[in-house]
Amino acid sequence: MTFAPLSFAALASRRSQRFLQQLGLFLGLTSALVSAASAAIERVNLGQLENGATVSFVRSAEGAWGLEIAGGTAPTIRQEQPAQIEIFTSADDVRTRSAAYRAVEKSADTIIAHATVCEGADVAFNVRDTWCLDGAAVTVNRTIEVAGRAPGGFGSSVVFALDPSVRWDDVACFAPGALYGDPTHDGARSPGGTLNYAARRFLMREDLLPAPVFALSLPGGASIAVLNPSPRGDSTVADTRLAESAMIDGRFQFGALGAWQNPDRPIEFGFRFPGTAAFFTGGPEATTPAQWFYRGHPIEPGANHHYTVSFRFGANETFSDTTRNAWRWAWSQLQPSVDPIDVDLMRRVLIDHLHAQAATIDGRTGIPFVLSTVTDTLQWNWTMIAMGFVAKNIECADLLLREAERDPSPRGQKMRETGLAIIASMIKALPTVPLQATGYDLATGEPWDHHWLAPWLRNATEDMRVLIQAYQRERALGREHPEWFGWVKTYVDWLLEQQRPDGSFPRRWNPGTNEPAEPTGTTSYSPVPLLVLMSGETGDPKYREAAIRAADYVWENWGQRGLYIGGASDNPNITDKEAGMLSMEAFLSLHEATSDARWLERARRAADFTETWMWIWNMPMPLDADDAELNYKRGVSTIGPQGISALHAGSVDEYLDWAVPSYAKLYRLTGDAHYLDVARILLHGTKSMVALPGRQYDLKGIGWQQEGWRFGPGGRGRGNSGHRFWLPWISANHLAGIMGLEEFEPELFQQLSK
Repeated sequence: MTFAPLSFAALASRRSQRFLQQLGLFLGLTSALVSAASAAIERVNLGQLENGATVSFVRSAEGAWGLEIAGGTAPTIRQEQPAQIEIFTSADDVRTRSAAYRAVEKSADTIIAHATVCEGADVAFNVRDTWCLDGAAVTVNRTIEVAGRAPGGFGSSVVFALDPSVRWDDVACFAPGALYGDPTHDGARSPGGTLNYAARRFLMREDLLPAPVFALSLPGGASIAVLNPSPRGDSTVADTRLAESAMIDGRFQFGALGAWQNPDRPIEFGFRFPGTAAFFTGGPEATTPAQWFYRGHPIEPGANHHYTVSFRFGANETFSDTTRNAWRWAWSQLQPSVDPIDVDLMRRVLIDHLHAQAATIDGRTGIPFVLSTVTDTLQWNWTMIAMGFVAKNIECADLLLREAERDPSPRGQKMRETGLAIIASMIKALPTVPLQATGYDLATGEPWDHHWLAPWLRNATEDMRVLIQAYQRERALGREHPEWFGWVKTYVDWLLEQQRPDGSFPRRWNPGTNEPAEPTGTTSYSPVPLLVLMSGETGDPKYREAAIRAADYVWENWGQRGLYIGGASDNPNITDKEAGMLSMEAFLSLHEATSDARWLERARRAADFTETWMWIWNMPMPLDADDAELNYKRGVSTIGPQGISALHAGSVDEYLDWAVPSYAKLYRLTGDAHYLDVARILLHGTKSMVALPGRQYDLKGIGWQQEGWRFGPGGRGRGNSGHRFWLPWISANHLAGIMGLEEFEPELFQQLSK
């Protein structure tokens, strides 16, 4: 399928023309509108945008009206036929009709425009668009009334075309959680991936996106962003499962937005409603072509077809600027807010639950890799005990030690015993460097030879960083643990030998060797905070120098381009939020160690990227879903969860709540109150599916939460997931956000907790 070119004229038969004349009263045209349409006026200006461009309604020689946005620093943008209607009865019977405005009327600050699009002799779509300006943005509020009745469904679109001089390769696109300029690392078949780029088509359904916004970064620093400022997202189970290629339902209240280029046409961009879009279905290895999934409203009087779409025009922006500015514009329009949680109750529930999961076999203690949230059946890999990423055993141990300092009762004493046992068991199981693995089998005490527990750079350095922090905290309390420090230092000294001349580190090694199994340096941000800590602890600058070289590598190869790669160990070299989160933490650690302003600026840039993965609009679960069959329950706010990776756009978890203290630090360091708003949502909005007293959901007990859910279309549909397991990172990240914020600044913790 291709999109209808802008010059496609709506053809009406003589019978259709007579039909329209008979509809005069229904159309409600005032004499003022009629006279305005017939007057010899060539151009009506709506106003001037902040980038210097003027938004104008331009009258053709035939007396019809189109739109033009011209002047300033951006390329000229046009739409000769603003009323575009797509009509279908099946995926094999799709046709497009379009028309110019027949009449416009300007008031003080708005222009109301009318168009009529005919389908056959007996159906007309009467379009009323109200346009207005607000600073850098122009907004249209559209209502379509259907006159007549016919089989099939319809959708409409608001679409503009760029000046033909702008080439597809000149444009970098941003879709939060899905596309950050370069599609190379998004996965071939993903919505923002290379196959869609090759097809010159990025069209995103709103329910894929943390915010319904799409932006284009243009040559010369100009930018354009498209936003639905009042999204609803209503849908059905069958639609969100992509059960049928063509569906017609008046309940559909979601759109699709993006940019595309048809052969021999200029680049077009805009918004479609309801959200017809194309998907490459199947896994990464599938070879099937993209399939279009048409969504429409019934062609009948009373169809609920109303929406608003805004376009923001920027100037003098890098791609990173466009990402930041488009996102913050969306934030200002959507105004996300969350219902506050009882933070103290949440902390106690989570730490008690975490402690209860610790298992001991033959004197070895650890937190199982995976447990079911709904049954007591043990998984085959429950005795995996691992470091970092999703297992975080040493971080879990540290959280137990911190809670024990808060609570001197037998409860706290038992947590301390468990935390110390977890650390001792890990060091005993993995004593040698190079590491045989980043985890072991609790049942045998031997390193676990599995890809998930291979010697990953991220897995080891994350938990060893926590262990050094625990070592310092314990020492300040008069407790010495030289074996902790010795284990970490042995590993870090080996790690320095693995750093390459460009500053990067391999992503993974073969077990027990210096041989890289994954040479790519995408995760070179991971060891930076550990190296900074070791420099401070030993007084040796070589560790900090290595950290600077690694952070420079990350910035020069990724950060300055506005994207971060490879955070999730099981999705190598894929654009994801954890890469941004860990890069932010790396840059912040260097700023704290050096007071060099460049690291603060880089941390801010990484933070701006990372927050765009966070859902900031409240999307309902399918209207016809049975709550008992949903994993993410009806009525629970979706503000706070985040997309995971561009490869799996529309799948969410709550990993970013670990970064609550990082965004609080950025607020203190920059004075930018927006970062405080991010921290607030991450503190409260990310815990809405934790089972608490009075809201256990369908989970087997208090404190449980499953790992993630599907929000976007596909799979088992919106509100469900591929599994219902708990992994240690869930509780660890929730608790790290709470405890880390309180330790960073108790007064700010009290402020945000309210």
